[in-house]
Amino acid sequence: MKKKIIGTVIFLALAAALLWKLNDVFRLKQEDGVIPMELFYEQEPGSIDVMFYGSSHTYSDINPAVLWEEKGIPSYDLAGSLQPLWNTYYYMKESLKYQRPKVMVVELVRAIESREYIEEARTITNTLGMKLSREKLEDIQVSTAEENVLDYLLGYPVYHSRYTELSREDFEPYLGDPHGSASKGFYPLFVTKSFDSMPDMSQVTESDPLSEKTEEYLRKIIALAKEEGIPLVFMISPYQGIIESEQRIFNRCAEIAAEEDIPFLDFNRMYEELGIDPATDFAEASHLNYRGSEKLSSWLASWLQEEYGLPDRRGGSLYASWDENLADWKQKYENQLVYEEEGWYDLLHLIPESGDGHYTYVISLNGSYDNGEQPLKETLVSVGVPEVIAEQGGVYVAGADGETALPSGMDGFLHLEFEHSDLELTVSPGGMEFIYEGESQIRAANGLNILVYDHFTESLVTALGFDADNGYACVR
Repeated sequence: MKKKIIGTVIFLALAAALLWKLNDVFRLKQEDGVIPMELFYEQEPGSIDVMFYGSSHTYSDINPAVLWEEKGIPSYDLAGSLQPLWNTYYYMKESLKYQRPKVMVVELVRAIESREYIEEARTITNTLGMKLSREKLEDIQVSTAEENVLDYLLGYPVYHSRYTELSREDFEPYLGDPHGSASKGFYPLFVTKSFDSMPDMSQVTESDPLSEKTEEYLRKIIALAKEEGIPLVFMISPYQGIIESEQRIFNRCAEIAAEEDIPFLDFNRMYEELGIDPATDFAEASHLNYRGSEKLSSWLASWLQEEYGLPDRRGGSLYASWDENLADWKQKYENQLVYEEEGWYDLLHLIPESGDGHYTYVISLNGSYDNGEQPLKETLVSVGVPEVIAEQGGVYVAGADGETALPSGMDGFLHLEFEHSDLELTVSPGGMEFIYEGESQIRAANGLNILVYDHFTESLVTALGFDADNGYACVR
């Protein structure tokens, strides 16, 4: 009898462990709302001086790495896309269990929300990352109809069908990001949409009322900050797609803020002060890109430090993860500059200067690579490519893995083990090839091909070619 009991206990323990692991694999792992909340729980208690709350305008537009680099301010973005103010309120309540920030900043673009409940997908991302608690239950109760509350609370019924969507990242910590544990909730947008100008809201002076539910939770946010004795700041992130009806609602928010003696930063009236360039600083009509976010974050860093006398925490042992987050951001920024470069001459000079020694890069000269119209050979030699490769073609590998030259016209093979996939380079009298993640990375049959891999972020930065038959035009 005793053996049966022990066997049953062991079976149940193993079953529970298996279910826990399956739940961990299948649960939603979205950079939108879910992961920022889960990572928030991993922050050192008492380490955050400024908390930013709100929608995607928070987590795409405000970069804590910039605040840390410029003013030594340890901050965090706790936000989710299309987050209504009731979710923001409960995010704030939950965060104050673990941190005592010196300032709380709420981005209010979703003050325009007029619905009683937002769509299911957004409710999931704005509640699922929270730990089981009274705050989570209340957050769900105000976010969905009563019959859905249990599903959202348990979590699994919401994402039980994800087995068709699983990828390698689902089985790796922090979605495979080697520095994911140091994330501060910011997710940059590395795309650019150009606009001719910014909308002028200066003549919109009237105000419109907020919806009843939205104003109720705006008032709750104000009351929470007063109760906790923490300064509160309201802001509207700049966006190109703003319309007059939205500005009128923001004007009402400004009126409420003035009544409550709360600073209100409406950046749609401060384009010039920020230095925002509509041609370069937006990802699309709603969000800043990585360049625009640096401008907004830099302005906020200076303003917050001046207004609230925030201490410079750089060098403190409690804040090592902000140093790592900054290093990760700088590397990703450099990677983006390399990725965006589409001129062969500039790219060949940029690669050795970038990456801080973390790059392995491949330069190959394929087929009839020299059209005689541009100084290709001289430039290659000037950046360290061996003359034998510049003269007769082949493959040159340099960077973190040392240097290797495989001239064309002979048999050569090189196998490089990278973090997530190996790179195989082959040279033969019949041609050359390099394979990464099972796919050919040769882009130009006749011309110059370049591949750059970053060991710091464990990612392929770029693989592109320059077609000699078409004036060395960039081919991706």
